[in-house]
Amino acid sequence: MRRHTIFGFLVLLLSFDNGALAFAQTAATSDTPQYSVGPLTDYSVAVPGPSDVLRLRRGQRYNTLDSSGPELGAQSDDGEVGLSSPHFYLDPFPFSLSDTVVVGQVTTGQAYLSDDKRDIYSEFNVSVQEARTISSAERHIQSGDSVVVQRYGGAIRLPSGKVLFRALRDFSMPLVGKRYLLFLKYDPSTEDFHIVTGYQLDGQLTYNLDVHSRSDQIYAKLIHPLRDQGKNEQQLLDRVKAIVPPNWEK
Repeated sequence: MRRHTIFGFLVLLLSFDNGALAFAQTAATSDTPQYSVGPLTDYSVAVPGPSDVLRLRRGQRYNTLDSSGPELGAQSDDGEVGLSSPHFYLDPFPFSLSDTVVVGQVTTGQAYLSDDKRDIYSEFNVSVQEARTISSAERHIQSGDSVVVQRYGGAIRLPSGKVLFRALRDFSMPLVGKRYLLFLKYDPSTEDFHIVTGYQLDGQLTYNLDVHSRSDQIYAKLIHPLRDQGKNEQQLLDRVKAIVPPNWEK
């Protein structure tokens, strides 16, 4: 499935100073977490191998609708930024759009080129500490599992040193080494999960990974602080557990 049909976003072409962007594969040191465009990966590593069938299927989801355009390269715009579909703002706890809700730590992160080499997505490994799964889900997750999750966007470094990034302004990427509450949707054809939304867990503080209201001026810039939930980790998890729908495992 192509990314345009997944997100239905309006693509905005903007110019950014690459040096000012938060390309992050490791946890940020700032007290307040900042928006991240995702992992920075060398082009040679991000290219899908021709014999890796699973990787090619994963990359096909992010192929562009316009197959006549050039592949990403030296002539490409440094950055392209989009907005997600408005329906993602309706529910901060989107059980209806998810198959699994997990608490876990991100252990690795890498950006990849789409199968047509015209766009970028990122993939993360998450070590699961807690999980709730819809009873009819095709894959059931439990504590101790490691799951692969993916999200549109990321950054690629060309052999020349030029960095290209693709991002959604209102969907930040998780950071390696950090813990998250993640709402996930399973894709059986690619054996991985799409991040529907999530929250960074920092003990006494918790932060929205994504924007849930476009009216907040804090999000006028691409790189912005993540919104503090106003709840500690236990309070947030208790609230989510209290509203788990009947068709979800307890």
